[in-house]
Amino acid sequence: MDTYRLNDLKATVGMFGSYPNFTEAISDLVKIDPRLHIDNLDDLIVALTGHDIDEDKARDLCMEELDGEDVDDEDPEAEWGDEMYCRQAGK
Repeated sequence: MDTYRLNDLKATVGMFGSYPNFTEAISDLVKIDPRLHIDNLDDLIVALTGHDIDEDKARDLCMEELDGEDVDDEDPEAEWGDEMYCRQAGK
């Protein structure tokens, strides 16, 4: 998974980031009344719609509204590693 920086939260999203995924970042922003017996945003969405949250939509929302940036895009070594991986995979 790539690493993303959410500048407005001064946090990162990714494997070793402040949040493991965008759903968790959004859940931290939304207060849910404990009387609902729902612990997080994903549980609330499932209760209301019957579907899981779409992580891609959560990423798009966070990146747009929380001044997000893809940290891996700034790292030339990561880009070089990605290129070498693709070459070896025949892409």
